Amino acid sequence: MLTRPALTPFGMSALGVGMWEDVPHLGRVRGDATMARIFGLTEAEAAQGVSWEQLSALFHPEDLARDQIQRRRVRDEGGLFAWEHRIVPAPGLVRWVLARGRFERRADGLVYGRGIVIDITDSRTEGPFEPPAGFLGAPAEQGSVVEQMADGAMRLWERLGDLGLDEAKRVQPLLEALLYELGRQIAASLSGPPPNGQRRPRNPKAH
Repeated sequence: MLTRPALTPFGMSALGVGMWEDVPHLGRVRGDATMARIFGLTEAEAAQGVSWEQLSALFHPEDLARDQIQRRRVRDEGGLFAWEHRIVPAPGLVRWVLARGRFERRADGLVYGRGIVIDITDSRTEGPFEPPAGFLGAPAEQGSVVEQMADGAMRLWERLGDLGLDEAKRVQPLLEALLYELGRQIAASLSGPPPNGQRRPRNPKAH
């Protein structure tokens, strides 16, 4: 069965930071209300869990075709990763997202994944079109300082449910802002600056 901790226990993120949980041996992915909104799912679908096939059908086909071996290795063997890619939650609607998380093998011998997904469309919507940076796995590395900070922030986020309701409501927006900014910096480090100081396109189309 899927584990059932509260992924975002205190409401939808105002900054487009969602939580997800992936259980590869079951082929199911769960998410919170923000993840559901980003991917065009209902909250009930995301909370119950959707199949990997159903979720991956929402990925832009060009981005889904890239880096397949690296993605499969991290899901099968464990490790840290960052993946900037496009999704198509509805016909004609393209969003840019950054998924950041960790797959790890637990005491039962099975691999479980958990992390965040950030809607970074606004940072990819002006200037000449550039494809997403793609998948970056770091199964045996701690990553940059920003990535280490993101890992620590995700662990704090997962502990929100251990706080009292009033305390959690005060802490959650601070953690959301931190995760969002760290996610933007990770996305920028993956792709690098646009050439000639130009910005990326507004309302990118599915290419």
